[in-house]
Amino acid sequence: MRFTTFLLLALTISITACKKHGLQDNEKKDYSAFLAQSNRHFRGTFDGASFYWNFGFNQFQSITGYENGNGICDSTDPARVVLFGLTSEDGAQTRFRLYSPKYNSGSDEEISRVFGVGKKKLGDFRTDFSLVIIKDNMVYQSNRFNSTNEIEILQTQEFTDYRSKKMLRVWFRLDAKLNNSVLADGLMIAEFYGVKMGQ
Repeated sequence: MRFTTFLLLALTISITACKKHGLQDNEKKDYSAFLAQSNRHFRGTFDGASFYWNFGFNQFQSITGYENGNGICDSTDPARVVLFGLTSEDGAQTRFRLYSPKYNSGSDEEISRVFGVGKKKLGDFRTDFSLVIIKDNMVYQSNRFNSTNEIEILQTQEFTDYRSKKMLRVWFRLDAKLNNSVLADGLMIAEFYGVKMGQ
């Protein structure tokens, strides 16, 4: 009788543990507070240390723009790579740049493919989204060899800035290995200029 009671108790604990584990696997993080923000920033943990790089006076300045995706000087070529970055005001000791993959800026379909909501590839420059971080005079960069790297677009928003320029604001989630360093729980609000040809 004692063995049967013990067996039933063990089975109940096992089923409960499985249910709890299943809930955790299917549970999604709530990004609603992050998605309600609009200030350009990048935060997360880098090699276990938390960071928060924020655009603003005496903090970080932003850079946004584009270059030809084929690496040539031709204003008529619609191939583009757009970029966004933040640079610290204390002598530029800390900075990062996020580059889009190469795409056809004259094609709405291509723009939607690159900047639509969902998981993207974080890897090499021009081929994938590419991230470069400079911190303490060390360069950390994504590459195609780290297949576990994740970058996900959670939300996008078109807007016109104070200079009447058409911009694209993008909310990113990132987890990556950059060289031998680990970026975890990364959240970034980036703004891109020149996403579409003629703008």
